[in-house]
Amino acid sequence: MIVLAALVALAVPVHAPSKAKLAGFYQIRTMEVGGGLELRKDGRFRYALAYGALDEDAEGTWTFDGQSVLLTSVPMPKEPAFELVTDSPAAPCALSISVDWSEVDWATAPDVLATYDGAPKELHFLQADDDGTFHPEKCVTMIMPIVPMFDLPGEPLQLSPATGHKLSLRFHPNDLGHVAFRGEPLKVDGSGLLMERYDREIRFVRVRP
Repeated sequence: MIVLAALVALAVPVHAPSKAKLAGFYQIRTMEVGGGLELRKDGRFRYALAYGALDEDAEGTWTFDGQSVLLTSVPMPKEPAFELVTDSPAAPCALSISVDWSEVDWATAPDVLATYDGAPKELHFLQADDDGTFHPEKCVTMIMPIVPMFDLPGEPLQLSPATGHKLSLRFHPNDLGHVAFRGEPLKVDGSGLLMERYDREIRFVRVRP
């Protein structure tokens, strides 16, 4: 009888929550992080997050795939961009960057993702000195400057490995702070939702329907 009961229990499917039951208001319950999420029954969402000096928000549509809520921004924000102003030759394999941050009143030099000569598919993280100088292991063929605080890489800038580069860039914030979600997953976890963002696991707890 015990074996039969166990087999019957195994045969009963565990039903995932329906999309309708997931709709409601959620609050972030993670240390040092504030904000919340509204999932509306008509398939729209609103999102806001505050983490230190960083504030962001988003709105758009949401779907449910049986395991995770998926967020897509509508309309899609225009993401920030780095404009190449000048590219002056430097010593072989040398790399330095200065940025015109006047639209956001920042001063820090951006870190970059880079590829090296001979390895076009391997991304390497390069950290800038205070003066914007980098110390790559090899000659760099491409960089993607990273927006400070938001950890958003800009569009790739192709560089010739035949010379070093002293780059001057101009930063355009565009819709900085409005997140461009493209199917961003929030895993259903009991009565809450889990999001991986800024190298943290952020928990949203449902507070009302």
